[in-house]
Amino acid sequence: MRLCSTAAVAFGLVWSLAAAGPSWAQRAGPNVDAPVLRTFNWFGYVGGDDIRDRCRPGSRNRIRLVYNGLWEEQVRTYELTLQPDGTAGLDVGVLADQGDLSSLLIARPVDVTNPWRMKRGQRLLDPAQTADLMGALQASAAFGPPHDGLRLPDNDFWWTVASCRNGVWGFQAYHYPTDGFANVRFADRLYALDNVPVAINKPRKLEPAQFRRGFDSHSAQRGRGDRWMLVVGKDGLRPR
Repeated sequence: MRLCSTAAVAFGLVWSLAAAGPSWAQRAGPNVDAPVLRTFNWFGYVGGDDIRDRCRPGSRNRIRLVYNGLWEEQVRTYELTLQPDGTAGLDVGVLADQGDLSSLLIARPVDVTNPWRMKRGQRLLDPAQTADLMGALQASAAFGPPHDGLRLPDNDFWWTVASCRNGVWGFQAYHYPTDGFANVRFADRLYALDNVPVAINKPRKLEPAQFRRGFDSHSAQRGRGDRWMLVVGKDGLRPR
């Protein structure tokens, strides 16, 4: 049965929630591990909607970085939680070889989505590592303001940074190969701390995104459900 009917989507959502158990309920942000949940939550996750909603004086200091290494090939996420003692918790997530999930077939629900689930890693950063990473973020203007109108296609390389520090919301985005992306100083630091055993898909020269989208009239890929574009506003992502 294809994931195209309301019943199939509802079944997948309910099953994913049940299978995730208590660990899902305890996550600080929207769940994006399971493919069905990712379908509903991904754009709000990249935009840091949950971080922004909870950002007020006295709230937790959090930074979420998303590296889009071409949606079909790889996405890496980094959740940084800053602690009062100068340390930080780092949660790493990797999505690889996602392809077009709109044609996903359900045979055995327990197994079928495993290849598309997020691979996870965790690190505790000491004060020196935390200070070094925060310095690189500051040097990259990672806390905003972003370039209003910047476009982030699914099939390009880019970073987003959503943050709440001392009750102040911030957002930034960098699109390859613009000057802003070239000025990123934090990427190599994060890669060095990344303990998920999946090779990093670093940026490479490609044709412009519009020539690789497969929406031309002669393409068999026309109208695929996994093609999307994010647009940056003055202080975050614009509504889709």
